[in-house]
Amino acid sequence: MGAQRLGALSGVVAILLIFAGEAVAGSTPNGTSSVAKVAAFYDKHATAQTTSGVLLSLGALLFLVFSATLAARLRRVEGEPFGASGLCLAGAVVLVVGLGVYAGLSIAIADVAGHVEGSALQTLSVLANDSVFVFLITIGTSAFLLGAAASVLTTEVLPRWLGWLALLVAIVGAIPSHVLGGTLDHIGIAAFAGLGVWTLIVGVLLGVRSTAA
Repeated sequence: MGAQRLGALSGVVAILLIFAGEAVAGSTPNGTSSVAKVAAFYDKHATAQTTSGVLLSLGALLFLVFSATLAARLRRVEGEPFGASGLCLAGAVVLVVGLGVYAGLSIAIADVAGHVEGSALQTLSVLANDSVFVFLITIGTSAFLLGAAASVLTTEVLPRWLGWLALLVAIVGAIPSHVLGGTLDHIGIAAFAGLGVWTLIVGVLLGVRSTAA
């Protein structure tokens, strides 16, 4: 199996690991949850948070491999060193940093659960679920997909509909939190799910093309 195919398929594995990590973590307390509720949740689900952190960190690493593979392919077609592929890779780095910090906070919460005051757990929980996840990850998602969209739509290295899909998801991810309110208050997070679908499709497509080449 060639390096190009491995790089492409690493995106598929990355998304599976990342969403498995999210599923294992469960429905974590939000920023308005009481100290008692936060402490009780993490006391009960400490092992799940550790598992989630490990899965997320592995997924982040593989997503970076996929992004580097994709950016290199886009750069070859663009014919310039700092084209849209550069934005794509930069967005991936921001996203991976966000995932890494989020994973680290999950493991840290699991380590200290039951050993520190509930207010300390609440602070870590807010940092993980509001500050880090909502902003770093959605910003990285938008930048990654915006760069990919620009490159695909101008070079047609991938089917154009994938470029339009990436652009749509990037726009959704760029909507700041707490702007629309109600059920759409964190609509940017939906872009992260869209990124997962897009990556699965592109990873499989590039993997098949690498096999046929």
